[in-house]
Amino acid sequence: MATLMELALLVILAGAAALAVRTAARRRAAGRGAALAEHGSARFPCRLSWEAGTGRKAFTYGKIEAGAAEGLLFTRRRGGPLTLPHAVRVHTEPSWRAGLVLLRYTAPGRGDVRILLSEADAATVTGLLRGD
Repeated sequence: MATLMELALLVILAGAAALAVRTAARRRAAGRGAALAEHGSARFPCRLSWEAGTGRKAFTYGKIEAGAAEGLLFTRRRGGPLTLPHAVRVHTEPSWRAGLVLLRYTAPGRGDVRILLSEADAATVTGLLRGD
């Protein structure tokens, strides 16, 4: 009986922690959206996989910067910023990681671009990639 109570308590605590994380992520995404609307610039944390741009097949951690004169930039710790190509169609796929989605599009002549980011930021970044 004590083991069942401990298990139930653990499940309740895990659910509360997951709810707190998702709430904080939504709050931060709302702040980034408000900053974009007010100032015209925002930075979206993400992971990017773009072999033609980064020179690697693996995901690279960084941030998408909106509002730069060059268009959308992907900044990372190692290497200079990359200008992301615009997209006509962006496919949104759920990720196996809770709270994240995968945006996928093909840049003509520049290969397949995959961006893993918060599901709360997905609609905003999709509109920016399409130039809306």
